[in-house]
Amino acid sequence: MPLWGTSATPDATTNKPKYLSTDKNSPYRKTEAFATQAGWVTRGPATGNDNADAQPEVLVAIGDLAGSSSSTGLEHPTMTKYTIVTNDDHGTSNNIVFEIAYDEALKYNAGSAATLLLTATAGSNVTATLTHMNGVALANELEGNILRFTATSAQATTYDLSNNRTMGDPDLVDAISGTAIETDSKKFTSARKTLIGYESIVIA
Repeated sequence: MPLWGTSATPDATTNKPKYLSTDKNSPYRKTEAFATQAGWVTRGPATGNDNADAQPEVLVAIGDLAGSSSSTGLEHPTMTKYTIVTNDDHGTSNNIVFEIAYDEALKYNAGSAATLLLTATAGSNVTATLTHMNGVALANELEGNILRFTATSAQATTYDLSNNRTMGDPDLVDAISGTAIETDSKKFTSARKTLIGYESIVIA
């Protein structure tokens, strides 16, 4: 079995190097890995450098891996992992926090932050807003492959991303091509949610 993949199919969530850890406390955690034109890379804790603009460490050298169009390399950025970070009690501002990891870096251009509507099973729906990329507060021209969304609950116990929910992202682009990410990169189909390990957000 290959230790990494290069499949460009939209649901290829297993391309990242398989020897990387799924432990969120590991410096070489799989969510931090992403594809560039140099190959599979990582940055952050594994590199020992807290500078968000530091040169990523190349884990597997593969030229033009990320691709620069919808027909080269891995093609479209693909969601690979969903993680609930915080689901604290009601009454706390921004008590819902979750992250979506991609296999390629995205870039935020000046404008509106991406949003996702969370549907309440009983009570009012809330909107989660993109606030960070790879742990850095959202700012113009910021790049990252891990998108952090934040919301404040409205007394409902459980919140869900409905099937086929599409991220509102007028100002997110592919970091390589500079073009707006396509629908397939931001749509939460039932199959995609299963592949990335999606689960409902239940207020603790």
